[in-house]
Amino acid sequence: MNRQGKALGKLLIALVVLAVVVLAVAGVVGSNLNKRDTSGYSADLSGYESAAFRPAGNGFAAVSDVSCRLYGIGGEVLCTAARSYPDVQIATAEGYAAVWSEGGTSLTLLQADGPVDISVVGGVTAADVNGEGTLAVLAGEVGYKGSVSVVAPDGTALYRVYVGSGYPLDADVSPDSRSVAILTMTAEGSSVLIYGVNSEELAAEYREEGRSCFELEYLGDGRILLLASDGAVFLKNDGKRLGSLSFDGGYLKDYGWGDGFAALLLGRYQAGSASCVVLTDTAGTPLKSLDIEGEVQGLHAAGKYLAVRCSDRTLVYDSELNELGCLESSVGVQAAMMRSTGSAVIISGGEAAVFEP
Repeated sequence: MNRQGKALGKLLIALVVLAVVVLAVAGVVGSNLNKRDTSGYSADLSGYESAAFRPAGNGFAAVSDVSCRLYGIGGEVLCTAARSYPDVQIATAEGYAAVWSEGGTSLTLLQADGPVDISVVGGVTAADVNGEGTLAVLAGEVGYKGSVSVVAPDGTALYRVYVGSGYPLDADVSPDSRSVAILTMTAEGSSVLIYGVNSEELAAEYREEGRSCFELEYLGDGRILLLASDGAVFLKNDGKRLGSLSFDGGYLKDYGWGDGFAALLLGRYQAGSASCVVLTDTAGTPLKSLDIEGEVQGLHAAGKYLAVRCSDRTLVYDSELNELGCLESSVGVQAAMMRSTGSAVIISGGEAAVFEP
């Protein structure tokens, strides 16, 4: 799910200085990218210069205050919809982007065939979309703790389950669209409920006693990543635990996954400490780790590659954490989105370009 902050107001003089700095930085970043980008990539971001950007497979989504747009691998516009979602939430997959407001009664799915608007009685509390365009939509429900609907790309409801035990926090649909996993919170801890979309019976359940988990994701191979404040748990789709990873006193700043691995960005509570990128396989077995100095703002994985965005540079690694390239002087980068091709889309100053390590 998205973690978004809200900026505080500034004095007029500070805004003027900040604007001058951002414009200067954008020029430096653009100059650096132009030297490295030989792909002929072009994406029209007119009207989306200050948008929220999210990777969508090898493309990306951009959401402004009044409109949302989906871009393809070459920067081409796949879909545009004039929609306004306050406190916007975004979930993406290759060729799809779901956009909604938390608690709102509608959700828009962007795709190449055009936008599809989906009404959600009870209000959306969470949603996710897989690579087939199938949605898992978690909503409020009178008489229950909540409900989870599985919805086809054309907006057709395929399945619904009502949750009466535990408060549902998150839901995700499997890559093959045949299962849906629901994370619930109970007085005893957390539970993952797994249903087959063709059955009303609970297929499997996994419990974490005495632990508060806040998010789950289906990985590309159909295994489940379950996140808590102090660690991660990896499950099979039948609810059996494969392995786990402790954050060892750190905290989760960001995460992602690629082909056969999960990437966890861990921060340290001590001032001045480096952030650490930890790679595991999809069973939770640690593979590699790397400390990264400076302010690390996020990461994104795709295919066998990983992009790490720092306050002053953007780094690209392979799945062994070998550094493949570094974009220096990248202060002010709005988004660094890895692609399975090994290149990354960098957005800065309202412009998009491809960084070829």
